[in-house]
Amino acid sequence: MNDRRVQLVALAACVVAVGVAGSLAGAIGRERRDLRLVVSLENTQGMPPHVALATAALGTFRGLAVDALWMRAGALQDQGQFYEAQTLSQWITALQPRFPRVWAFQAWNLAYNISAATRVPEERWAWVNRGMELLRTRGIPNNPADPDLPMELGWIYFHKIGGKSDREHWYYKARLAREFRELLGDMTGGATTSQAIDRFAAIATAAESLDAIRNTPDGRDALALLEEHGALADEALLRMLNRVTLYGQSVDARIRFGPGLPEGTNRPLVAALAADERLRRAVLEHIVPHLEKRILVDRYRMDPAVMLELMKTYGPLDWAHPHAHGIYWSERAIAVGRESRHRERINELSLIRSRLGNLQYLMRSGRIEFDPLANRIDILPDPRFIAAYEQGMRDAITMIESDRGLSAAEFGRATAADLLGGYESFLQQATVFAYLYGDEQQAADCYDKARQIARDTGRAGDRLYAGGLEQFVGLKLASVMEIDISNLRQFIDAMIQRALLDGLAKARVDTFNRFVSLAHAAYDRRYATSATEAIHVNPEARLPPFPRLVEASFDRVMRQESTPLLVRARIWAWSPEALREQTWPVLGGTLTSQAEAAGLDAARAFPPPRRTAASTDDGDAATPEPAEARP
Repeated sequence: MNDRRVQLVALAACVVAVGVAGSLAGAIGRERRDLRLVVSLENTQGMPPHVALATAALGTFRGLAVDALWMRAGALQDQGQFYEAQTLSQWITALQPRFPRVWAFQAWNLAYNISAATRVPEERWAWVNRGMELLRTRGIPNNPADPDLPMELGWIYFHKIGGKSDREHWYYKARLAREFRELLGDMTGGATTSQAIDRFAAIATAAESLDAIRNTPDGRDALALLEEHGALADEALLRMLNRVTLYGQSVDARIRFGPGLPEGTNRPLVAALAADERLRRAVLEHIVPHLEKRILVDRYRMDPAVMLELMKTYGPLDWAHPHAHGIYWSERAIAVGRESRHRERINELSLIRSRLGNLQYLMRSGRIEFDPLANRIDILPDPRFIAAYEQGMRDAITMIESDRGLSAAEFGRATAADLLGGYESFLQQATVFAYLYGDEQQAADCYDKARQIARDTGRAGDRLYAGGLEQFVGLKLASVMEIDISNLRQFIDAMIQRALLDGLAKARVDTFNRFVSLAHAAYDRRYATSATEAIHVNPEARLPPFPRLVEASFDRVMRQESTPLLVRARIWAWSPEALREQTWPVLGGTLTSQAEAAGLDAARAFPPPRRTAASTDDGDAATPEPAEARP
């Protein structure tokens, strides 16, 4: 009897268990579909055959296989067998191609964990690059509706390359700059916003195929010229041509080697292009933009049309800059997230903060100067991105106040207050940079907005805002002088630009000397400390001699077409003779042509110095002497 009762109870329990399981089957199935763990014919479309086979064959046992492979990959990584671990990671992502978290984990593992296990900069960069490629070429294409993967890719650009946490971050920045300078050239240097946009528009609207170019007489002849000189219309040709331009602009190359071409140049082809203007224009205006477009699409998986729209929205994005890429991928994440069926699970607020963070860093470091010979990179502030951040902030507030709102995932719906802390921090930095770069009206506007946020959040007595704009800038500058090498470079450039625009352009020699002295004192303070305390400074980040910094800032101001030509003529007239001598060989042609185009007498607007740097015995930069007052 007891046995009979036990059997009945067990049977009843089984029935209840089956019923409960049946009731949960629908929810579990939906969850599996949401996590892309269900394999169907549609889910294997677009996969390589071996991946589709492994995915379908193992079925629900894929989880066990992935667990085993993950444990083995971790053990190999601990033993320093990085390539073997990478092979296993490829199997893991092959078994779970529609599970975004696996791709995110493996990309993070490559870019952060494995890369940190080696001290060789080239190897570290290779692992970081593999992590980005994994997301860009496989993870995101396999999961196009997932916003987390483009967010992860944008974060690697923002934090690993654009940040300072990795001791080799300067090396990463230099490698990225070289990669995209050789791909696109310098599209923003010395250009106004509209000029930079027009330059990139040529890529976005370029021909989709070489056949379209071949159907034109000039294009057909240009392609025949390439073939005649053993060159293909491919990435190697593009990078070779851009290297020629980069080395022509390199101050180090000019000083060390004089005029010439970099190693690996197809010299007969370059000579043929130089001799034939029609074919040169066909190559540079049609074939080169086509190649740039195809490489962006096929290799980097970036849409030139979207890149162009971002430049129209935010300003002259330099695609050699990690934060420009950070913006591209964060914008993609935002667009995908807004179209998701499960927006309540997505932290859209985090995506918006990523966009704003990238814009803030572009304001702090949006201008890149890269010398390919020395592999040296210079990052400088670009106050033009102050307006870009304000635009991004307005867009965010519009989203928050819309009927759809902005999701903060488990924290509910985002509010404008969630962004105020970051906005105030940005405004404080923007105040300082706008002031240093001579736009006191913009500095005052940013200062007033920051002070109003402090009042609205109950901090009306904050001492930062107690003494007015100039005292605020002084307090913030005191902290800038104590920070790292990149902020020092920004400070020096800002001081020299103010010396030129507020000093020489207005015939105020004392103002010029004061700003240059401040910059020189900051430079001496940094390198005196470095010498005695042996502070680690990466070769890519080490600043050149102070006179070279002055020349670089002077060159930028004198080329910048947004500065009126007559203002630049006044700066030239009042500049120290040594500075004019050093910069004339690279500036003279540009200034002369710009003066003639404006209908001015070039010899009067920009008279050559009595003695040029090219005629000196050596190529060392001369130390600029203090400017002298002139009658």
